[in-house]
Order: sequence, then C-alpha cells, then structure tokens
Amino acid sequence: MERYDSSFDHVGDFVERWNSSVRRTRLWMILLAVALILVGMGSAVAPFGLYELIQTLVSVALVVGGVGQVVSYVRTPELFRSATKLVMGVLNALLGVLLFVLPAYLTAGTIVFLLAFLFIIAGAERITTARHLRYFGVEGTGLATATGVLNVIAGVVFLLMPAFSSLAFSYVLAAYLVVGGVSLLAEALTMHPIER
Repeated sequence: MERYDSSFDHVGDFVERWNSSVRRTRLWMILLAVALILVGMGSAVAPFGLYELIQTLVSVALVVGGVGQVVSYVRTPELFRSATKLVMGVLNALLGVLLFVLPAYLTAGTIVFLLAFLFIIAGAERITTARHLRYFGVEGTGLATATGVLNVIAGVVFLLMPAFSSLAFSYVLAAYLVVGGVSLLAEALTMHPIER
C-alpha cells in the first residue's frame, strides 16, 4: 500500500487513466456484453438440448469475466478501488469453475444462491461506481444506478425463491447472463472521456 501524498493530484491521475483507456475498455465491454446476451438467449431458447454446450460456454465466460474483474481491481488506482469488484471477480470465477466441473444436478441449488449473491454484489458495485463517477463529473450515470438497483432486486428474488429458481435453473442462468449483458452494454454505451 502506498503512503497518502496530499500534494499528489489523485483526481487528475484518475482522469488521465480513465481517458487513456476508455475506448479500449468500451470495446471490450460491448463485446463481452453481446457474448453474455447471446449465450443467455441461447440458454433460454434451448434449455435442455444444448445445456452442456451452453454450460461450458457460460463457465468459460464467467471465468474470463471473473479474472478480468480481478485484473481491473488490481489496475485501478488504490484510492478508487472497490472491494466488491474483487469479490465479484472471485465469485464469477468460482461460479464458472463450478459450472464446468460439477454435474447439473449438483450445481443447480448451489448456483442459484451464488447467482443471488452475485446479483446483489454486482448491483451494489454498480451503484457505488455510479456514485463515484458522478463525483468526478461523469454524466449519464443514472442508467448504471438503475441497473444496479435491478440487480439487487433480482438477487433478493433469487434468495427468496430458491426452490423455484433451482427448478428453472437454465432460465435463471439465462436471466443472469442477459441482465448482466444488458447492464454491461448500457454502461459501455454511456462511457466517454472525462472533460476537465
């Protein structure tokens, strides 16, 4: 951990890092969002026939996304790090590994609870990030706040109805992927350089 230097321009450092990577980040976010939406829709359309293929693709997407979140956490300046991003990255990677390794009859109930917590943590992280971005003058953060609230609501619903959720596991998984993809796409489309 670095010592706090009151003469260092933390806001300027954040703005410079943000502006240097906003286009690349936006492109990767859009690609990942489209992939999540397509895999989620595939899971909803063919819940039984393509379950193994979809399960493998989803597990790979979750592991890659989780690793990306951990890397994003590490690359973020220390003053602006959010521990929820690290927790979400680890949980997404764990969820991906569980989907890949365990048979469906074992993972259904467990994954519903993991998805519920992921929704809640992701929602809290989106709300927090939107608040931080508003502080630095980024406009258009209302959509990120709204998707954060929707994620929290979906997580609570999954926690309150685990039996129903495990029966409709593939649809729950499809909902998680589509909501996550749409949320990510909405955030990517509202990203732009910070004017100072």
